[in-house]
Amino acid sequence: MKTKFNQRNESAVSPVVGVLLMLVVTIIIAAVVSGFAGGLTAGQSKPPVATMDVRVIAKGNYGGMPPWGTGYYTPAMVIKHLSGDPIATKNTKIVTFFKNNSDGKIYKGELYGEVPVAGNDNWDSYKSNQYCAPLFLNDKTRFTDGTISDTTNGKSNWFGNESAIFRPGDTLTSPHGFVGNYNDNSTPDEPHVNVGLNKLTGLNCSNPDTGFSTGSEITVKVIDVPSGKAIYDKVVTIE
Repeated sequence: MKTKFNQRNESAVSPVVGVLLMLVVTIIIAAVVSGFAGGLTAGQSKPPVATMDVRVIAKGNYGGMPPWGTGYYTPAMVIKHLSGDPIATKNTKIVTFFKNNSDGKIYKGELYGEVPVAGNDNWDSYKSNQYCAPLFLNDKTRFTDGTISDTTNGKSNWFGNESAIFRPGDTLTSPHGFVGNYNDNSTPDEPHVNVGLNKLTGLNCSNPDTGFSTGSEITVKVIDVPSGKAIYDKVVTIE
């Protein structure tokens, strides 16, 4: 009488264990990658959401005191906060692009932080030893320390200042009201130089050779620096 022995098939065990180990490793890797990606997402700040209106003017008339005079002409920029979130200008960058259609030259401008720009000795309220920002919040009731500074330290309403929070209803303006004297009576053909706007755009906006004129276009981007995303990004037709 022969005794029968049950032989177990040991050869199939090793592949099964290998597949299970690969599956476990895959799950672990997926969990690590997911957690890392989630951490990156959580670390990114969300940009403010706001509606703005941007006006760029080739030759606006400023500094007049009717009925005695007609003021002077100069380029200007005005940005109005229509609605949405408050914007901390210290965390904001403005970038502009302008193309001269006659020669194809592209001018890029950038404004980030408090940037002091010197005035001119021919102006009554903004001399060469005084400074203004390329843009400032035009609200004398909220900012009582003035706009023109005798030092490069700036004022509380300057773009880039910690106190300069751009809120709905606020207006950011270039210093076109300071780049001349009352009733200079200059003509549109002899516009004053807006040193603040020139600093912002990277070109002499009063020089006709640059092509900066009514009907031309300039791209204006308002960027939230922490998130790197644009709050405003449009092509603006110059008035």
